[in-house]
Amino acid sequence: MNINSFLLSSKHQLIILLLFAVGLNINPLFNQYAVDDAIVLTNNKFVEKGIKGIPEIVTQDYFKGLGTLKGNELSGGRYRPFALIVFAIEYQFFGANPFISHLINVLLFAILIVLLYQLLHKYIFKEQNKYLAFITCLLFVTHPIHTEVIANVKSRDELIVFILLVISLIRLIKYFETKSSGKLITTLICFLLALLTKESSAAFIAIVPAVLFFFYNQSFKKSILFSIPLIIVFIVYIALRFSIVGFHSAASNLILNTPYLFASLSQAFASKVFILFKYILLLFIPHLLSSDYSYNQIPYVDINSAQFIFSLLFLLSLIAYAIITSKTKSLISFSIIFFFINIFLVSNLIVNIGAPLAERLLFQPSLAYCIVIASLYLKANKNYKVLANSALLIVLLLFSIKTISRNADWKNNDTLYFADVITSPNSLRTNMYAAESYLNKANAEKNADLKTEYFNKSIYYGEHAINIYQKDAFIYMNLGSAYFGVKDYFKAADLWQQAYKLEPAEPEAKKATDFISSFLFTQGNSYYEKGNIDDAIKYYKKATELNTDNIEAWYNLGGSYYTKLDTLNAKLAWNRVKQLAPKHKFNKQEFINN
Repeated sequence: MNINSFLLSSKHQLIILLLFAVGLNINPLFNQYAVDDAIVLTNNKFVEKGIKGIPEIVTQDYFKGLGTLKGNELSGGRYRPFALIVFAIEYQFFGANPFISHLINVLLFAILIVLLYQLLHKYIFKEQNKYLAFITCLLFVTHPIHTEVIANVKSRDELIVFILLVISLIRLIKYFETKSSGKLITTLICFLLALLTKESSAAFIAIVPAVLFFFYNQSFKKSILFSIPLIIVFIVYIALRFSIVGFHSAASNLILNTPYLFASLSQAFASKVFILFKYILLLFIPHLLSSDYSYNQIPYVDINSAQFIFSLLFLLSLIAYAIITSKTKSLISFSIIFFFINIFLVSNLIVNIGAPLAERLLFQPSLAYCIVIASLYLKANKNYKVLANSALLIVLLLFSIKTISRNADWKNNDTLYFADVITSPNSLRTNMYAAESYLNKANAEKNADLKTEYFNKSIYYGEHAINIYQKDAFIYMNLGSAYFGVKDYFKAADLWQQAYKLEPAEPEAKKATDFISSFLFTQGNSYYEKGNIDDAIKYYKKATELNTDNIEAWYNLGGSYYTKLDTLNAKLAWNRVKQLAPKHKFNKQEFINN
């Protein structure tokens, strides 16, 4: 049997795809939980109840299980009960087991590839080249942009949604061919479950007429008619969502949840257009990948900038080409339309999704890229077989290597943050989390030299985070801890004091300032006992500045001034003692009165 006859077998094609799907994703099986996994599994009180938590899951906001309505900081909140139900069932039988969680993700990816191949091979590309579905899926399987979806447990919702929508489309096509009402019912059930997993599934309403128009010779008007049942299901979903979480568009003042908080309207629009171009660029060059592109990794773009103008012209050109060539039922035309339909709802152009750009949002839209490259490869292969095959093999090899290496970055929070702070050096979040991770490593480290090294790295990234954004108390708190670790107590005190000014209602900020005040008071006592009165005064003054109610610091400050014969400042300090504690054991009453 030669290679061509072997590869022409759909069974053999599917086996190869599954080998790639599982083989490239072996290393995530040994990863730990990371980033937002706490939202859906390790710190969600409803999920941790297992099956018993399902009634609360279906009647609450997506973030309520964390004990917060964090989701309400984003437009419309979040209502995604089906994804959480899947996690609750997992927790019921396996608990918080990262190996099982990652195994489920890999198995779901394998299932998706089987279904996607069947959809393309049997229904979408049945009149096309016999290799088109195979090459398309092979590119999809190996593409590194998908690592976040597979390696990040929380992103399982993307896998579930795509599986449900592929099933929906297969059943709808069968309904189109047979008019069997049972197949239509299956379509609608799967679509509703997809909506209950992630809101962006609504794009499927527009995908259906596109598929029927391009591949089933239906007129545009007739194609749209098949979306009517889907629209009805969507209306039912909206009504259900409204009854559970309501409608609101909260104006969040948190830059990490509102990426265009500091942008003008024109800057926001220009930046969103530029980021649409960035999405396409990532599909072709998936090299410097990151779990975060938050403020200020992608600086705001002005509407008169070359970046915006080029991006807008490029995107409009793609759309124009797709419209013009749509009559010819071109694969490239379909792919462009498919891409924009899928990316539009998560582009921030309609609602704030909480991030300017996220690689997981390319999971479905990336299929468009795979179709385009596969079709171009097959055309080139007719006349330039060696060149085309060589190019494809190089792409698949580079994609596979990148996928494996990127999966390793997702091993845990530390490995991810330390990798991403390099690829996203101007991201507020990556710098914040890298600083926190190094701080945690320093606190756990027993080797003095390594401990200092980790503290200094935490300081480096913490300072960078503050240079990016100066109004987050969390950054100041962690940076203060790092400076305290290297014994720069006054710098730590200033940072904790700043954190308290930013968040006076935050208990940890008040606790930190009280602690450093007491600590500096103790240090002042040490200097006083050694006869170093000037340093004692320095420490006592800082202690009283941090905690104006630190009676003993005021008292000792007065004593230190008195020792230096500075009676004016001594009287001022002891007057403060008198105000705070009239019955203090020794308040120099006679001295104060004189």
